[in-house]
Amino acid sequence: MKAKCPKCGFEDEGKFCSNCGAPLPQLPSLVEQKIPKSLTEASWFDKCPVCKSGKLSPVSKKKLFGLVTMQNIECNNCGAVFVQKQGKYRLDKVQDTTNTVWQEYGNQSLTEREWKNIAYGGMSDAKQKETDMEYWMTQLKEGDIPLRMGGEAPIILKKKEELVFALPNVSLWEPRAVRRTTGGYGGPSFRVAKGVYFRVGGFSARSESQEELRKIDQGTLALTDKRLVFSGAKRTINIDLRKIVSVEPYSDGIAIRREGKEKTQYFTDIDQAELRITVDDRTYKESFSGLILMYLIEGLTKRME
Repeated sequence: MKAKCPKCGFEDEGKFCSNCGAPLPQLPSLVEQKIPKSLTEASWFDKCPVCKSGKLSPVSKKKLFGLVTMQNIECNNCGAVFVQKQGKYRLDKVQDTTNTVWQEYGNQSLTEREWKNIAYGGMSDAKQKETDMEYWMTQLKEGDIPLRMGGEAPIILKKKEELVFALPNVSLWEPRAVRRTTGGYGGPSFRVAKGVYFRVGGFSARSESQEELRKIDQGTLALTDKRLVFSGAKRTINIDLRKIVSVEPYSDGIAIRREGKEKTQYFTDIDQAELRITVDDRTYKESFSGLILMYLIEGLTKRME
């Protein structure tokens, strides 16, 4: 029996909605289904991932005037066709192209285990990771994940202040005004000899001021549950998390704007750190990024309120 997804309204079976990935209500009738206790006990041929009611079987077809035999996997109910490719199976064809599994996984090559997960209400490894990371990042942003990366505190912690992380070799960048002068001779020109021209008019110059980012210092970036501190050879920056106006994330750093400071400050090379992120029993390794740091700062700020 199928359950209605509380998020998108799609009717599906299993633990997760195959349309949006949200958890499905676990109705008592679902328990009565003959779903294997462990997916490893069943063959992926037992249940079609597309229609979830038919069975799969190998079908041999000849191509190139009968010289080459191709063996596909087809469903006896919906006619879905899977083509084997380098140890994986690509969903090659379906009769109903509006099917959510086709729209999500059409022409994708997945392992037998992944197709088995999809058949019983799960999702592919990539989709599962995307869903897990979205959930983890949302929890981090709300301050519900007490992330602690460890390391020795390079600063003196205040009373009841806890260190979240300390990253060495972080670069500090700030915008600096650079003045450039451009100019040239003005007025018309006329030929006085072969290959020689004389320009009437004088030289005029124009000076313009532009901003460009310059590396100011390199040092350790420490985040506590109350502030962000940069300790370099030339500069020390102490930022109260409640004074941060906005954060712009990058793959390897962040740009911070704060109260009382006109210029934006950039901290880069933070992607050297690696995180182990666990959702349920699934663990992923991810490089630390500006987006993670931004959500972490937001979560810590909410916990201070």
